[in-house]
Amino acid sequence: MKTNTGQFAFLQGSSYEIGQQQAGEFQNNPFAKSLFFTEKLISNNTYFEMKAQIEQYCPGLNKELEGFAEGFGYAPEQLNFYQNAWLIPGGCSLGAILPGKMADGKTYVLRNYDLSPNISDMRLCTTNVEGKYTHTGFSVSTFGRSEGLNDKGLCVAFASCGMPIGNYPGMRPPVVPGLQFMVIVRTLLENCKNVEEAIYTVNNMPIGTNMNLLIADASGDAALIGTYDGVREIKRAELDYLIATNHGLFPTIQEKEPGKLEHSQLRYDILEKKCKENGKRSIDEIQELLLTEFPKGLAVHNYKEGFGTVHSILFNLTDLQLEFSFGSPLQNQVNKIGVGDNFAKTQIPVEFCNKSYGTEFWKIIKS
Repeated sequence: MKTNTGQFAFLQGSSYEIGQQQAGEFQNNPFAKSLFFTEKLISNNTYFEMKAQIEQYCPGLNKELEGFAEGFGYAPEQLNFYQNAWLIPGGCSLGAILPGKMADGKTYVLRNYDLSPNISDMRLCTTNVEGKYTHTGFSVSTFGRSEGLNDKGLCVAFASCGMPIGNYPGMRPPVVPGLQFMVIVRTLLENCKNVEEAIYTVNNMPIGTNMNLLIADASGDAALIGTYDGVREIKRAELDYLIATNHGLFPTIQEKEPGKLEHSQLRYDILEKKCKENGKRSIDEIQELLLTEFPKGLAVHNYKEGFGTVHSILFNLTDLQLEFSFGSPLQNQVNKIGVGDNFAKTQIPVEFCNKSYGTEFWKIIKS
């Protein structure tokens, strides 16, 4: 068993002030400078292009990055984030269960995020930037977001589609230039109040990542956006649910995808079986998906091979609440927080008990 630490951050103020606040949060970390900054500057042309794209599609983030860098005595162009944001992967299981399927008539989104704890932020944030919608969700590379729910009832959750795209070993270089998922998710949470606005925003931004992006709102609307090597597809919810894992779910993307991990299909099938059954679902049935271990449920404990549950969330869009755990909810406490709220603890111990699922876990099947 390995023990890690989950963190909570309450970020409030102007973009620059939030950047400075986060610099203070990491000041005592002896690895912070090597983690966040580089001594080797990228070219001015590349930096200004990245900065311009972020300013256009996620306004305010540059000021946050500036405040953070200056808090450490560095120039903003030395931040590694600028290289990562323009083009940290993971396996994910996502599902939007809409009011027509729920016994209580509410809208829910469930999300299980599988990754190595060594490269996960393990950090939940409530972020209230002046002039933007407040949201609560987990951070990626500190300044990005992997998912979240905002105070207007819009929920956005990311899952990689196929081999993750990025500038790190083991990832595939981007085929087309564009923003990484972590900037896209944050942009939507801070600037959109419903699914329609989110779709419009995504359709008008450059996307370099391959992803399944699930979007839902408190009115019961939902959509799935799939991107893969420049292809972009959108599916609106035709049933009372919409689900996704880590493989292509559109014919045009499936044609490009060389294969998919069998466990991605198995997790998809688990979600579909529960949602497809006749009758309405209770909240207990939805929670059970997150509280049952793979291959019968969605919780995965394959931490040594970089594919274990680092956080689990059930979003209640109607009531603007999150039930979440750092790490697997089978091994750690499930907590509750309202969107925009502060959390009582800034640090929570997290246990990771590894389990090997054998070589078959990584079996690749035809898309």
